[in-house]
Amino acid sequence: MNDATDADKVVRGTEAAKQASQRRRRSYTPEIARSICERLVEGESLRQICQDTSMPARSTIFLWLEKHEEFAKWYTQAKRMQIEDLLDETLEIADDSTNDWIDREGPDGKKYLVFNPDNIRRSNLQIAARHWIISKLMPKKYT
Repeated sequence: MNDATDADKVVRGTEAAKQASQRRRRSYTPEIARSICERLVEGESLRQICQDTSMPARSTIFLWLEKHEEFAKWYTQAKRMQIEDLLDETLEIADDSTNDWIDREGPDGKKYLVFNPDNIRRSNLQIAARHWIISKLMPKKYT
């Protein structure tokens, strides 16, 4: 390869990086702020939201939280609603007995139900993970 081709690749790569950076560092708008909060309420994490290239980077959102009081209020409310949803999920998981018992076939070919400890362990893990997240998001209320 010649030097001109390599230089062109570097310039194109740099331009693409600049464009991506500019796309991710957007100016604050109430519409984008509301969209972020709505997605939080729907159960998406901030990390998931920021993977969307139409959304600002996490660092930008953290700056917005410091600079825009209205957004900080919306965000706080969205996180509270997200916590309430996680609490509801824990009850749903605890109440769901699907797959607690599974069909097995014995050596004689007869089917019978057996307890499925793997399902119970998975449910306990899911509940514990949600409780841990909730305790970190609202430690004064849920510890």
